[in-house]
Amino acid sequence: MMTRKIPIRYINEDSAFDCEVLHLTPVSDRSNKLGDFNEHIDDCYTVILITKGAGAADIDFRTVAMSEGQLGIIAPGQVHSNISIKECELWMLRMSPEMMDNDYRYQLDEYAMTGQPVRLTEDTMKILREAMEFLSKLMASINDGQQMKSVLFNMLNVVLGIITPRILSGQSKPRLRSTEVTVKFKQMLPQYVRQQKRPSFYANELCISGVYLNEVVKKSTGMTPSEWINIAILLEAKRLLRSTALTVKEIAHELGFQDHAYFSRFFKKNTAMTPLEFRSRILE
Repeated sequence: MMTRKIPIRYINEDSAFDCEVLHLTPVSDRSNKLGDFNEHIDDCYTVILITKGAGAADIDFRTVAMSEGQLGIIAPGQVHSNISIKECELWMLRMSPEMMDNDYRYQLDEYAMTGQPVRLTEDTMKILREAMEFLSKLMASINDGQQMKSVLFNMLNVVLGIITPRILSGQSKPRLRSTEVTVKFKQMLPQYVRQQKRPSFYANELCISGVYLNEVVKKSTGMTPSEWINIAILLEAKRLLRSTALTVKEIAHELGFQDHAYFSRFFKKNTAMTPLEFRSRILE
């Protein structure tokens, strides 16, 4: 049976910094374009802060409405479409997992899978709005240099430090068993993925069957455990290429690949770039 492949949008197609900050109003060009996207997934996290009016989007095949004073998250792998924000004003922060501390990433994943929008206090709204404005000005003023990307990384994680306590404390629904399993599985990946690339290992660690792991992760995220393992490997590879002087062969060894040529093929297949092309581009 043939399956329909849902298209992926990549953050690096919109920004050279692996993140972008958008202030959207009903008359913004970008606001109108958002409504034109059919079902798709992003390779980045999207934080949405509604400052005026109301809007909605279909996320993982359910309609999520948001109104003034609320914050919501769309995580990588979540299928979304029918984005309707023509009646509202908002700030949108999109960022690659590479630009986030792991702890914040885990918390956003947990929220996104349980996920109704969270209402913020006026003080928190003011702080976040000012932080978004500052980030927007910072990104407009900096050159595409590695040093400035490090500054941006730190600033983004300050914003996430404000957001994550609010979104988790604002959730009232108990977590489903499938959500708990998926969150635990994704939390294990950074610790084990360099040595363990088979879903069966993670199923055994979680004391469940491989079939059940595949079922709940696919149901919760739209992607299989194998796809998430590949994403985790690529994220580790990109971090090593960005932040170390290791050769491609040494990075392949660090990531548990016996054959560095196979690692290079794997990387290019999933990113459309060789490891060296990625390093050259990211360090320009």
